[in-house]
Amino acid sequence: MKRIKTDKNGRFFIAIVLIQIGTTFLFPLLWMVNLSLKTTEDIYARPFGLPMPLDLGNYGKALSEFNFSVYFLNSVIYSVVSVCIILLLGSMLAYFLARMRFRYSGTIMNYLVLGMVVPSSVTIIPIYMMLQRAGLQNTRIGLILVYSAFGIAGTVVMMYAFMRSLPMELEEAALIDGCGIYRAFFSIILPCLKPAIFTRAVIEFMGVWNDFFIAYILTSKDGLKTLQVGIMSFFVNLGTNQWGVIGAAMVISSLPILIVYLIFSEQIENALTAGAILK
Repeated sequence: MKRIKTDKNGRFFIAIVLIQIGTTFLFPLLWMVNLSLKTTEDIYARPFGLPMPLDLGNYGKALSEFNFSVYFLNSVIYSVVSVCIILLLGSMLAYFLARMRFRYSGTIMNYLVLGMVVPSSVTIIPIYMMLQRAGLQNTRIGLILVYSAFGIAGTVVMMYAFMRSLPMELEEAALIDGCGIYRAFFSIILPCLKPAIFTRAVIEFMGVWNDFFIAYILTSKDGLKTLQVGIMSFFVNLGTNQWGVIGAAMVISSLPILIVYLIFSEQIENALTAGAILK
């Protein structure tokens, strides 16, 4: 009886700690929404209070004064195309390394793992020079290629772990039935990797969407800027006295990430569960 009470007290304590941690993570989002619904006078008079009255006009000002549609479309193009390239090439390379063992497969995996720990700030100058010489600097293709290159290493490592857990008999049966290597990969292996694919898709989408540094360095034309770079320019032009409009712009830019995560959150949980039992 005493042990049951101890277990209940321990679970209650853990729940309280987790609630506090979750509140800490949610506070910036709640603060941003609260800021976007206040008038300028209300922000300076009651910075920590609830909006009274609600000012939805900040969103209208943000959409009208902020070149939202162009920046939003650019971010969607960069994110979606980069994620598709990363998942396709990353899964194929992982399949090659996991199934077609050869002398230097381990060396290639170590090289990919090394690429994951190299920050983008270290390689941005050589990347800028290469894109400039190739005529791809200040182009959508150039930025997409850079995002894809940075995302492939992590995708290969994760897919490699999942593929090593799949039995070879799946492909052997497919080959006996007349499937070629490509059909076996796309028809047999990829469906088994759905949890990992969705997880990497969300992670890479969030990484590309939230990126500021690479997009700021490699794009200077206003028509090619991402939403994050555009928001920075919007802040500079607007000034620091329009905090309600600034908060509205940040809420608008955060919505796609929240929507993507809410849609694929179950798949991420399935991937984490599957990863816990991988041998």
